[in-house]
Amino acid sequence: MTRRPSSSKPTSNSRATLADVARHVGVSAMTVSRAMSQPDTVAKATRDRIMAAVKKLGYLPNMAAGTLRSSQSFIIGGVVPTLGFSIFGDTVQGISDVLNGSGYQLILGCSGYSLENEAGLVTALIGRQADGIILTGTLHSPELVPYLRGSGIPTVEMWDISEPRVDMAVGFSNFDLGREIGRHLVACGYRRLGYVAGTPEHEKREKRAAARSRGFLAAVREAGLAPPVRASVPDPLDMEQGGVIAADFVEAHPEIDALLCINEIVGVGTLYEAQRRGWKIPEKVGIAGMGDANIAHLVHPGLTTIHIPGYKIGQLSAEMMLARLSEGQVKRRAIDVGFDLVVRGSTRPALQA
Repeated sequence: MTRRPSSSKPTSNSRATLADVARHVGVSAMTVSRAMSQPDTVAKATRDRIMAAVKKLGYLPNMAAGTLRSSQSFIIGGVVPTLGFSIFGDTVQGISDVLNGSGYQLILGCSGYSLENEAGLVTALIGRQADGIILTGTLHSPELVPYLRGSGIPTVEMWDISEPRVDMAVGFSNFDLGREIGRHLVACGYRRLGYVAGTPEHEKREKRAAARSRGFLAAVREAGLAPPVRASVPDPLDMEQGGVIAADFVEAHPEIDALLCINEIVGVGTLYEAQRRGWKIPEKVGIAGMGDANIAHLVHPGLTTIHIPGYKIGQLSAEMMLARLSEGQVKRRAIDVGFDLVVRGSTRPALQA
């Protein structure tokens, strides 16, 4: 999260901000905030540069931040990767429905799957004195985890329960999800599997996607099958592009008898593209996805996939947060909501045992 130092100054008619100091020094806004509120957590050389910039730019910290934990703002901050599709929409609705009438208001930000953006949003939420923060996933920037723990602000991580965790978590095992859909494809009699995944860079920053990939590969190994042939899509949220890449992949590898897609968006895109090319599904190739957005059952044939109880995840995350804020503790620090295999017409029936 290190940035290049900047010589820019705030305009003469505006007050210097924490972001101005961060740009001037070439560090993140979070590092500046820590240097001023928790100086022992920042290296002395960096802290000295920050304080010199504070003096030079005339930055005046918001003194209200000093009372951050002494009073309640009744704000819960939430960060999700995107609202471009219905993937996380149900989860946000679940949070909102629980918070309505509780006296707390939800402030929501979208990170765009960027750890740096997520860190910036969390810094802003803490600056607005949020009483609690709800994040998506358990992978964050290296600076964010100690910053959150040091702040003492209750934090719930959703959609994943893998460790290490910041505080509390509501979700499921993404490894088990990938393994479940892989085992189903094997049970259907498929033996030459293909996998349309994200890029290696995507899986490095998307812990959930990487865990699902490992689970799928584990199921293939358990069955004694050859490793699946793999293709990558640069943008897992681009339905049209993902579908074309997947269909071209099948044509380039005619031996593939079933294709697993990184998510339901690429899976549905593949079904659309297969229909455009005149393919019969699942006769030509079985197609499955991971994640059961509303569109997955609207296409023909419907997409075989894993249903994730997104609304329930949001509900339980908000309930866990309210319990911590009102009682100071929760019965369970992590809740596994599980998931459900949904078999539709895009794959052939499982073989009889």
